[in-house]
Amino acid sequence: MSKSGRAFADRKKVEVLTAAKTVEVADCGTLFVLNLAGGFTVTLPSIATAGNGWWCKFIVRTAPSGGDYVIDLNGSDAITGVVVTGATGATDSTGTAEVQFKDGAAVQGDQLEIVCDGNRWYAVAHCNAATGIDMA
Repeated sequence: MSKSGRAFADRKKVEVLTAAKTVEVADCGTLFVLNLAGGFTVTLPSIATAGNGWWCKFIVRTAPSGGDYVIDLNGSDAITGVVVTGATGATDSTGTAEVQFKDGAAVQGDQLEIVCDGNRWYAVAHCNAATGIDMA
């Protein structure tokens, strides 16, 4: 029996986004790289469809300029999370309908991880500027 080695032990699914996208259940575990200065909207599957254990992550490659990157929830779904910033520590939010990487404030490397427990979305975001990510 051959060994595949450690090089493949923790490889991530990566998709570079340059336009709006509706994320599918099959996209679970994907790292989405946001790469268009003008901004766009990414819509998540519903909580009921995604189910327990579904997750994804977003990382800014190109800082938004001329529009936000918006991570939009499906229907009446809501998200609870915390935004950790280099400037002010952390802020939390409960029951919001979307997360925005803000035009003129978000920078390369800002990131958001989203997890579903089958009943609710949860998020942890890290950004450089206090206003870089908004859970609106």
